[in-house]
Amino acid sequence: TMKDINLPPNHIMNRKNLLVPISKTPLVVLLGVLLPQYCLAFFTSSIHACKCSSSFWFTPSETSRLKPIYNDISTTSSHIDDIDNMNIAVTRETTTIANQTFLLPTEQDLQTIQQRQVFHKLEPSQVTCVSSPCRHGFPQAFGFHPTKGPKLVSGLFRLSCPLLVQQIDEWEGQSGVREMTDWLRNDVSGDKRKGYERANEMQKQIRTELVADDYNKLVSRMGEYNADKFLESGVAGIPSSQTYNVKCIHAHVSDHLCRSSQSNNTNTSTEGNVIGEHALNILQNRRGVPTLGNDVCWQQCSLRHEQLCALIFSFGTSNNK
Repeated sequence: TMKDINLPPNHIMNRKNLLVPISKTPLVVLLGVLLPQYCLAFFTSSIHACKCSSSFWFTPSETSRLKPIYNDISTTSSHIDDIDNMNIAVTRETTTIANQTFLLPTEQDLQTIQQRQVFHKLEPSQVTCVSSPCRHGFPQAFGFHPTKGPKLVSGLFRLSCPLLVQQIDEWEGQSGVREMTDWLRNDVSGDKRKGYERANEMQKQIRTELVADDYNKLVSRMGEYNADKFLESGVAGIPSSQTYNVKCIHAHVSDHLCRSSQSNNTNTSTEGNVIGEHALNILQNRRGVPTLGNDVCWQQCSLRHEQLCALIFSFGTSNNK
């Protein structure tokens, strides 16, 4: 107790002040005061070490976010070449949904998405497709089946690239949705609106085909009226008639990455998403974001690389849940 230690009134306890009376203090009192502090320090350092070494420390709702300081950290090109050769050289199969050609995910794609991008388990039946790989060979977006998961999902495509998610999070925090909506409404020729209408129509067709075998299940959970509205919705689940508002940049970018001809490397007439394409152009040309990846972002997605704690990456919630 304070009386046992015999400190003067209003005395501030610190390491320096304890040096003089410590030799006269009973052993029981010293253990009672110091032992809990040492235990707390040891426990805290252990927790920090676990966070650094474990890729599954994060809760299911968390998605990785990259801090801008990664641009200043060098990496050897041999590591990049190793990752590129490992992932990009994989032969990829395709599937056709609503007359659109999509890339099917590989086993490594599924592991990367779950363990290094979205941090929660996905059944293979939930992932309908993936975008073409980034410069390091990792998927940047994937298709989400509307009815195969534990809950219904109106958004057909999800952005998973940690670099793009973080950069779009920041942009949306700086009125990015308003900027894109103003660009959409400033449409003298009407081409942007028509492009948005086509994107919404494709979402409707793809969703309807995917859910064909589960329609009765959908009706039982939502009722026939709501089930039909669910199937008819456009990008990010908005009514397909709403072509004057950009609800979510993540949704438009992921739609474009999964559906564009440039992404799926096919000779189809797929044009992607006009809003997502414009958003990627802004990120690349005006905001200085390397949309196919930079020299170090592969460290987050690589299953063979231990995540660096507190040096490069920072994790937290995002709009991409």
